[in-house]
Amino acid sequence: MKETVLLTGPPLNGRDEYTKEALRLAKNENFQYYHVFDYLKEIGREKGVKITRKNVLDFAISHPDLMNTIRDEAFKRIRDEIDRSDKSFHLVSTPALFRWGSGSVLGFTLSNLKLLKPSRVIIVLDDILSVRRRIIHDEEWFERFRRNEENIKLTTLVMWREDAINHVKTLVHELNKEEIQVRYVLHFGIRHPHQTFIDLIFHENEKPLIYLSYPMTGHEEEYYHKVRGFYKKLSKYFTILDPGALDDWWIVAEYDAQVEKNPEIQKIKIKNIFDGEEIEELDRDDIEQATDILRRQLVERDFNLVDVSKAIAVYHYAQGVSAGVISEMAEAYRTLGAIYLYYPFKKRPSPFMEFYGMQNPSRRTMFKDEDEMIQAMVEEKEYWTKA
Repeated sequence: MKETVLLTGPPLNGRDEYTKEALRLAKNENFQYYHVFDYLKEIGREKGVKITRKNVLDFAISHPDLMNTIRDEAFKRIRDEIDRSDKSFHLVSTPALFRWGSGSVLGFTLSNLKLLKPSRVIIVLDDILSVRRRIIHDEEWFERFRRNEENIKLTTLVMWREDAINHVKTLVHELNKEEIQVRYVLHFGIRHPHQTFIDLIFHENEKPLIYLSYPMTGHEEEYYHKVRGFYKKLSKYFTILDPGALDDWWIVAEYDAQVEKNPEIQKIKIKNIFDGEEIEELDRDDIEQATDILRRQLVERDFNLVDVSKAIAVYHYAQGVSAGVISEMAEAYRTLGAIYLYYPFKKRPSPFMEFYGMQNPSRRTMFKDEDEMIQAMVEEKEYWTKA
């Protein structure tokens, strides 16, 4: 049986680079990969139009009818190739939507998706500062911002993300109304290991989706080392969705800390969270405007990951109550996902955590030993994956 998966999202989030590397590492998987832009260039040449990475946005805005014709033909050719193919998985990659200058450019329309009939839609996302750095180091894109880093506003980038997600959600809603069933839309951060992406695409039946919930801020390095170790152990049996794979919260935390220290500060210094060395100075006003959107996107992203998962594994290696963890457990409870809680302390947990973490009277779901919890999840997998 053939399955079509749409890989999309805002521009410059590393979608194709990440996907191609993951697929290079995938061994003996039965798939075909379609990069829509390659088809746009080919069809453009046939029509006497040279479409390049540098001119595609201006061309699409200046010649919308011709661009729509080229894009529609691209999706028709991909559909034809899928129909003729003997592969099981067909991955189609293209940006969703973004606004540029006086107009907006659509990566696909409702008619394109009705033709494609994706069973799953993966919105591939990177943290906002990494997107900004990607623009700075991309010659063609940096030129669009007049080679001035100050022109690359975080507010612009979070709105690119907002527009892309809303475009996808709107069209998928219309598809489902027409009984073209999309099983789920998933907000996927590219800080996930490549093997997680491989498991997500190819092995979802054997390794069902699990959301890993844990208190994310204000802890020592040893704490995060424990979380990563648990993630690795759990990944042997399940496809683990980690909210930390898309981490914009540290921008907000840095902003809050520096403003508290100096209320008059106008430039916020942000250190690269991954290399710990590169430092950028960002306008306070820009961060303030972006933060309101980022905070909401963070909650919506985490709830999305909970909603598509079959179960939630709560790794609460901290005694303090986390509002985020409690909210995620409540969301899993609302959507009938299985809840497993690791809480290794003698002190009783919050009554709300205890309520959500001990829902099933016929089986144990709250543990003091992480290996015992993983074993229980594996043994009971057939029970909760049927939900």
